[in-house]
Amino acid sequence: MRSPTSKAPRNGDAAARETIRAAGLRATPQRLAVLAVVARTAGAHLSAEDVWLRLREGSGEMDRSTVYRVLADLTEAGLLEQVRLGDGVSRFEIQDVAHHHAVCTRCGATEDVSIRAVHALAAGLRRETGFVLGQHPLLLPGLCGTCAVSRE
Repeated sequence: MRSPTSKAPRNGDAAARETIRAAGLRATPQRLAVLAVVARTAGAHLSAEDVWLRLREGSGEMDRSTVYRVLADLTEAGLLEQVRLGDGVSRFEIQDVAHHHAVCTRCGATEDVSIRAVHALAAGLRRETGFVLGQHPLLLPGLCGTCAVSRE
């Protein structure tokens, strides 16, 4: 089970090394680089390809296969969350606060949805139908505010 403390590394290379070590992994340059890329995205949901491209832009050389392997290691250790947003692509984020995702079916914009909001939905569903919602991440498709307004 994951620790309730923040998974995001604090600023600084030493803190990132400690975060990785505390998760039971060796703090390799590759793990440090991948974790730094995801940490700098401020909540974006990056695919492995996105991470690889950002590493290349920063003049870091890393094979795609290494990026995939490091993402798997960091996810398995609980430092990253793997999410699927309905497009068939695995994406990764640091989830300091557990949440679900709402995805616009028109433009692909993604919004984080609080656990509290989902609990309210789950309680209503159970009250009305007896259905008990599982613990898996919930994906809510619909229209973002911009697309909903442009539709009118």
